[in-house]
Amino acid sequence: MTLLPSHGLVFRVLLLAHAADRAPRADADAWARAAFDRASHWGRSLDLRAAARALLAHGLAEATEDGIRVAARLRSLPAMESGAMRATARVLLAASPPPWLTQAVRSGSVVRDYIPDADLKALTWLEPELDALLADAAAQHLAAEGEVWRERLGEAAEAVVLSALRRTGREAVQVSLVSAAYGYDVEVSGDPVERIEVKGAGPETRGSFHLTRHEFETSRRHPDTWSVVQVVFRPDAFRADVLGPEHVADVIRLMPQAVRAVVPEDTDAFVWDQSALLTPPAEDWRPTGLRPAADFSAPGLRPGLRPGLRRRPENPGRAGH
Repeated sequence: MTLLPSHGLVFRVLLLAHAADRAPRADADAWARAAFDRASHWGRSLDLRAAARALLAHGLAEATEDGIRVAARLRSLPAMESGAMRATARVLLAASPPPWLTQAVRSGSVVRDYIPDADLKALTWLEPELDALLADAAAQHLAAEGEVWRERLGEAAEAVVLSALRRTGREAVQVSLVSAAYGYDVEVSGDPVERIEVKGAGPETRGSFHLTRHEFETSRRHPDTWSVVQVVFRPDAFRADVLGPEHVADVIRLMPQAVRAVVPEDTDAFVWDQSALLTPPAEDWRPTGLRPAADFSAPGLRPGLRPGLRRRPENPGRAGH
């Protein structure tokens, strides 16, 4: 069951949210029965079990040892004095974007020709705010997809750097698997220890990268041992299911002095808080001579390919690669 926010589904979800708010429910069936008991005569004709299972399937509720636990964004809905139905529709669109959403929303405008007639009919109750709701949902969906994409690109770049360092006999540890609190991704043993923040890029984005404020502050604390290493992938890497050495075009380095040169100073009127997209001058990038081992292999970057992504714990404002 999808979560397209028809009037009927939104009503069912609110009934379930109310039921879960009153007391924990052992499982989906018990949860649905509790919502059924609270429903009006009309509401009792609705399929509450299917709705409960759909909420579980889409991550808006979870089964725990203590019973069904509803996501925070649903728990707040029963307390709303007005607008609860539309707020629920927003939650459902975010949790389960319709497959046509990114086609129907272009540059913030909704082209309804891309919406199937049955779906458009189911959503008409949201007029006159329907277009705004869809545009907001599309923007949120694209932002989430962008974060997933940056994670994939960053992981591939880290795999290249680790392979290249180990090929030369250097002892490298992928500290990004431990915590983002380090402010860099790879630590290389030596005197002194080398700290590498790894970024991935394609031919069109070579030389540009996102940097978090935390990473920047780390570079200031370790000006002699911290650096950005960018792995530039060839175009065919973005069509590949599996990456090999042939997909790596270049591996280049940027020292922290060059980073500081392009980051504006904080002022009373401006403070850089989370992250920024930086594009230092091309001449500031230096060759590293790094190249992955001949047997290097990593998940490819083809769109739609979803290898198991590991999430970095303790994330202090990380913005991806």
